[in-house]
Amino acid sequence: MMKKLILLFSLIFTGEIIFSQSVAQQRCDGFDMGMNISNWLEAYWQSGYPTANGYTREDLAKMKQAGIKSIRLAIGFASVTDTLAPYNVDTTHALFTRIDSVISWCDDLELNMIIDNHHQWDIFNQNWRTKIDRFAHMWSVVSSHYKYLDPERYTFELLNEPAFGIENDSLAFVFNRAIDSIRQHTTAHTLIVSPNLSGNGGAFAALTPLADTNLIYTWHSYDPYQFTHQGFSWASPSTPLGETFPGTFDQGLYYSWNTVITWRNTYNKPVFLGEFGTGTYGDAASRYNWIEAFGSRIDSFSMSWFYWDWRWDFSMFNSHVVSEDSVLPCFKRALHLYGDTVISSVTNLKAEDLQVQLYPNPASANTGCNLMVSMAEKSTLDVYDITGRHLSSRYSLRANYFAGAAIQQRSVFG
Repeated sequence: MMKKLILLFSLIFTGEIIFSQSVAQQRCDGFDMGMNISNWLEAYWQSGYPTANGYTREDLAKMKQAGIKSIRLAIGFASVTDTLAPYNVDTTHALFTRIDSVISWCDDLELNMIIDNHHQWDIFNQNWRTKIDRFAHMWSVVSSHYKYLDPERYTFELLNEPAFGIENDSLAFVFNRAIDSIRQHTTAHTLIVSPNLSGNGGAFAALTPLADTNLIYTWHSYDPYQFTHQGFSWASPSTPLGETFPGTFDQGLYYSWNTVITWRNTYNKPVFLGEFGTGTYGDAASRYNWIEAFGSRIDSFSMSWFYWDWRWDFSMFNSHVVSEDSVLPCFKRALHLYGDTVISSVTNLKAEDLQVQLYPNPASANTGCNLMVSMAEKSTLDVYDITGRHLSSRYSLRANYFAGAAIQQRSVFG
């Protein structure tokens, strides 16, 4: 049996060649492990919207205990924006009171927060010219209202899951207009954009980066939809029970990941996974396989993420009871929750079985890597840098196998 051990190394280089990141990239990396706050401030269909008791400070405190660093707050700004010019935005509405409460909780708990503009915009190829003024004005008001927020911890997401029915070049006009309206109030805050096709990873194949340099790009993945959404009465199209993972429809998942990573590496732009999740109707073994597939790619490509969702249809807890005792072990391990930080598919690996030496570190140009691995079975060892780039492989590792490698600075960050 062949096992694979994946190690991620963070190498520090000093001297004349200094690796630097854009502000947007630093903030994207700072999201780290995130959670979507769903079925509340975007849920315009609920009686008494927006309800006062959707989430509490205690909920966010429990998220932080699990290791969550950031939240993405889904908000229905369209619900408080007039549909006729001059498109008044009612900032006295209870929706803003609820948002302000979440902001105060994030400040207290030192959590990052994405202010996410979610449902009801319905912007398509045939109508975007008539929608753009309302959309841009809403963002002018909202960005002015929240420009006081610390830009290191608060970001604005322009539009959740842009429609299938709009081309990326038309969407670019809509986004650029909104960006211009926001930049009149704040140039410091990073903005978040995504491609059409509901932000699916495959849409990045036809995406050209926008001109604003303080942007982060995001994508969503529920691939394969037939598995993750099975059994939900609200799913469209409806998906019957019984689909497994791996299964018939898996190729879209791998295509999406490959497309996003290729785009990220080609344009050198910050990208994070804004939504992903698997519904509770899937069988336990398949849910395990699915979250393992995502967790391994998140680790390999060093990508920040936001799971959907905490305690509802895609819950990662037994019986929706939020605690370390009730979290599903496969989710805990794959997403490194509650302090589970081991990034390895090898079971029962003891500290004395693995010795890692990086030399010199810091380094000005090159560094070396020595590995001493004690394993009874044949294995492979893959080494990745912190950007997710594959550096080297060592095959047929056996007990007390020694692997050495010299890693050039260009290989790591070039």
